[in-house]
Amino acid sequence: MNRRQEKVSSVILHELSMIINRKVQDPRVRGVHIVDVEVSHDFSFAKIRYSFLDEGQNPEDVQKGLDSAKSMIRKELRKVLTTRVVPEIAFFYDSSIKHGDHILELLRTLEPSNQSMADAESDSEKDDSDESNMA
Repeated sequence: MNRRQEKVSSVILHELSMIINRKVQDPRVRGVHIVDVEVSHDFSFAKIRYSFLDEGQNPEDVQKGLDSAKSMIRKELRKVLTTRVVPEIAFFYDSSIKHGDHILELLRTLEPSNQSMADAESDSEKDDSDESNMA
């Protein structure tokens, strides 16, 4: 990706985040975060990866909500982009953030047992130092 593509991708990512959070009224897209935007070399197409953390949301419903808002989103992008054409946009669900959140949750459940092991080691060190002080 060249520098201009990176700049346009960055602008689209920022603007999409604002548009989705402030202007899209569809409840199916609440809490959606734009993860990445990849623009084609001729700026005619933008592949947009999104994610969300709400366990109650169905990825298919979110996809339908984003697809139904495409024309409004493109119209809003037209106002801020300096390219000759506004790219066609396609949304793709990215589960990596949800997967990472799940891994963090698993690690948190392991932490208390690690903490109790550290406490046990700390207690045994205290016992060792108490015994050496008595000797």
